Amino acid sequence: MNLHPMLMLLGARETSEPLGAGGPDLTRYLMVCGMLLLAILGLAWGFKRLVGGALRTRAAARSLQMLDVMPLGGKQRVAVVRCYDRVFALGLGEKEVSLIAEIDRVNAEGQASAEPRKADKLAFLEALGRARHSWNQSEVKS
Repeated sequence: MNLHPMLMLLGARETSEPLGAGGPDLTRYLMVCGMLLLAILGLAWGFKRLVGGALRTRAAARSLQMLDVMPLGGKQRVAVVRCYDRVFALGLGEKEVSLIAEIDRVNAEGQASAEPRKADKLAFLEALGRARHSWNQSEVKS
């Protein structure tokens, strides 16, 4: 009997099978791995559909929405923001946010507003005249 020396130490008999023939089936192993990968991808897709839709619905019902942003140059921008039923124009700088004005509901929805009162027109023209005068004075000094 021609036994391999290691098999003799272990007290085993020599078999006619080659070494490694009794190991795991590689085809079955790859099929199981592929099925597990498909199951994980299916669960991820289902989770995204289930939870993602709820998150989008909740985000749409948020109380704060940015309606529009207009860049002014550099890092300055003007943003129109709605908070519940009020609309604000905000000035956004590099390190600050400032309130420019609160926009009334009629103008925010893009509807034609009522004609301004005569007193409002006069106040606006006076403020414009003062601004022009101060601007002209600053040009003359420089």
